[in-house]
Amino acid sequence: MAIKNILVHIDHTAACELRVKAAIELAKTNSARLSALFVVPDYFVPSYVEAQISADIISQISDQALSRAKETQGKIKAMVTEAGLELDSYIEEGNIIAILNDYARYTDLVVLGQSQANDPDNISEGLADHLVIECGAPCLVIPYIGARQTLGKHILVAWNESRESARALRDSLPLLQQADQVSVLLIKHKSHNEEHTAMQEKVMLDYLADHGISGKIILCIDNHIDPGNTMLAQALDNDCDLIVMGAYGHSRLREIVLGGATRHLLKEMTVPTFISH
Repeated sequence: MAIKNILVHIDHTAACELRVKAAIELAKTNSARLSALFVVPDYFVPSYVEAQISADIISQISDQALSRAKETQGKIKAMVTEAGLELDSYIEEGNIIAILNDYARYTDLVVLGQSQANDPDNISEGLADHLVIECGAPCLVIPYIGARQTLGKHILVAWNESRESARALRDSLPLLQQADQVSVLLIKHKSHNEEHTAMQEKVMLDYLADHGISGKIILCIDNHIDPGNTMLAQALDNDCDLIVMGAYGHSRLREIVLGGATRHLLKEMTVPTFISH
């Protein structure tokens, strides 16, 4: 599947422009249409306070939030126009997760930002956790420090034979085909079956070759396997600028349960991460 429609979540955070910059580069590389969505969140007013606040004040707060959202929208539009692209831009009011999920149904890739707790404008705590499981589209999560000068020139694919990692591999094929280098990380316990591992390596490289991709295997043997830290360390050691991984997890009654590696990557990431579920 080609990436022809990219949706980027925008907000007031300091890292927003870095996220948009990454989305612009991807849109250019893939000749994709770029859309931006700003969600003005619902403001919860406890019932014991609501009685003491007039409807006019509540309306004024809402109007101010909407006005500020339009200002940020204008800055992002100008940034995209300067880059030579057109932008479809939307502002919605309501539940941020539900609205982003709705818009994600109509896109090939959702670009999100890593939550940064010390940013006063951060409203993204737990946002990526929900969307990577619920939205039905692959997500590219950009660290709040931004992407490097390149994005997707050397890609590290995390592989553990799961359904989720297979989905991530297939969803990321358009990016893998554009990369200069593709490395596949196999993390194995010291007691692993060497014959099975050798078979894994062969069929993986054959699969990539079938899609015109020349890949290499990074085999990491560790008695005390910590997949999250291992992925980040291998990305750093091998000078990778993008990680591809499957998100293990499920949602029940809006309670997200993520696998340890997924949760760790979303919290500690220093490299943009392409995630599918």
